Amino acid sequence: MMKQIVFNALQTSLSGGIGRYSYELAKNIYKLNKVDLKIVIREEDKHLFRFAEKEDLVIAKGIDNSKSRNYYEQFKLPDLINELYPEAIVHYPDSMAPLFAKNKVVITVHDLAFKSLKNVFTLKTTLWKNLITDLSIKKANKIITITNFVKDEILKYYNVDSNRISVVYNGFNNFSKDSIELKNISNNILKFSNKPYILTVSTISPRKNIDGLIKAFNLIKDKINCDLVVAGKNGWMYEDIFKLVKDLNIENRVTFTGGINDDELKSLYKNANTFIYPSFYEGFGLPPLEAMSYGIPCIVSNADSLLEVVGDAAFSINPHVIEAISNGIVQVYSDSKLREAIVNKGFERIEKFSWEMCARIVATLY
Repeated sequence: MMKQIVFNALQTSLSGGIGRYSYELAKNIYKLNKVDLKIVIREEDKHLFRFAEKEDLVIAKGIDNSKSRNYYEQFKLPDLINELYPEAIVHYPDSMAPLFAKNKVVITVHDLAFKSLKNVFTLKTTLWKNLITDLSIKKANKIITITNFVKDEILKYYNVDSNRISVVYNGFNNFSKDSIELKNISNNILKFSNKPYILTVSTISPRKNIDGLIKAFNLIKDKINCDLVVAGKNGWMYEDIFKLVKDLNIENRVTFTGGINDDELKSLYKNANTFIYPSFYEGFGLPPLEAMSYGIPCIVSNADSLLEVVGDAAFSINPHVIEAISNGIVQVYSDSKLREAIVNKGFERIEKFSWEMCARIVATLY
């Protein structure tokens, strides 16, 4: 008899990285047919889960933002799951387990940035994340982390038996061979098809170091024939980044796309000259792998988790030193042999990551 697992995929279209993780992991575990999987989804996401039988879906209504999702997960979902599937193990693919859950709980911890970094979240967010993560780690029967770096972070900040923690690398979506529907691409994105640019894919927030990237780009804007494209949603303190570009008078060289769809993301990857990811802190970092699949030379910060993921398949820079970022860009932009070596290593590196592989390992941990 297969183990019964309830997978909480409510974040599928409500958040970026964790939403992608929730969807891909749920889908791939379901397709393996190694466990009796039930998936909790928002009503708005039903079309994404057509691969599953109706009786294997638990559909939640009235969840349209993180606040309503958190409330539902903490106060409604635990009783519902225990009533429907009292013997099931529940996987919450985030570090926020339901504190009153009666079932056994597995959580995935993606990072502990709120503990390691200062002044990158609002005070309210920092207090909430500290409280709920502290309680969740105590509550969880098993903990999955997405890198060894994150496991080490947990052991650093919490008194946890290391045997309760399993490291399972993320997969990534290699959509480099997928077709691109031009009708889905805005003119703001299409205009870059015929002009060289350096690309970063990131929510605009302090820990992503977009301000450092912009300052570095400003130092070398006359040395390279490339613009800078920042693809991603506006996050906390994004206004300061916009103001920086204006103050440096480089508005004609830097573009902020805002939120983009998958076809627009594919187009930006396909046509980019160089990809850069100068983040101060990541739990994993999917965008460099996505860029590698398109044969784009990558520059990443020397943050521990990023180097664990990309290995030697990217040019690393110190994200705290503006000149190191700018010098890295110039070097990768201008050295054709270096570019070729990085691209070839990138193609080899991405073979180590797939959602199917991730799902197979996770399914054995339940």
